[in-house]
Amino acid sequence: MATKPAASTAVEATLKASWLPLAIIVLAQLQMGININALPVSLGPIVEDLNAPATSISTALVLYSLFVAAFVMMGAKIGKMFGERLVFQVSAVGHGAAMALMAISTDARMMNIAQSVAGIAAALLVPTLVVLIAANYRGRQQEQSLGILASIPAVASGLTFVIAGYIATALNWRFSFGLIFIISLVVLFLSFRMKSVPRQKGISIDFVGVVLSALSVALILFGFNNLNAWGIVLAKPAAPISILGLSPVPFMLLIGVVLGQAFFAWSERRVAHKKTPLLALEVLDSSEERNAVYAFLVAGG
Repeated sequence: MATKPAASTAVEATLKASWLPLAIIVLAQLQMGININALPVSLGPIVEDLNAPATSISTALVLYSLFVAAFVMMGAKIGKMFGERLVFQVSAVGHGAAMALMAISTDARMMNIAQSVAGIAAALLVPTLVVLIAANYRGRQQEQSLGILASIPAVASGLTFVIAGYIATALNWRFSFGLIFIISLVVLFLSFRMKSVPRQKGISIDFVGVVLSALSVALILFGFNNLNAWGIVLAKPAAPISILGLSPVPFMLLIGVVLGQAFFAWSERRVAHKKTPLLALEVLDSSEERNAVYAFLVAGG
């Protein structure tokens, strides 16, 4: 009887999975985290190099956040349709290609395009991370892996502040994004060591839900981002339009919330007709969970 716990421990140790898949997943998350932190850290050198106003450079980061937040739910569906490992690989390379474009950007327009592409790639990449952890780990290892994954954004922020800050000052800001491109190639090369996740048959994308959620997120995100520049109530000179002297911000926020409610109503309608919604309605059972979903949409996951 006394030997059973020892035997069980020995078996568990033998079956313990390699930490390599987690290292690959962490690298992919660092790839995204370094990007969103390198841009503000390198803002001064970028403005000087491209001879562009800081606001136009900052727009690139807003576009990135917008595309991630707007399309992350669709990204989760695409992962199920084609298999999460394949989507992980394609999106990691796509994000890396966008970083290569960032590194050779000659103006703010190219940076905006690069960050838009990176945002779409990240929207595909983010949902695969947890699925791949679940596919490669069980029990205690899975819990540890999820905890490590949750800590990476803070780690990426600290690393980027030091590394990208030094590179932008001592060398050139472009090298930071070139480094991210190299990381993406390493991620692709190592990703074949992870377990393949089979595609799920019968998955379809609710495109009406995609449009409603994307518009809702876009309006809310742009509204909050321009609160100070355009005015909270009364329109400031920087506002693109004014409605009877009022700022467009409150109208954007109001329409965004209405479209968000329309998205939830549409999802409920699809469930009633035995169709799969973009977002599973089980997460909407309470007002707290619904508010959490709103926060998730705006934050981009």
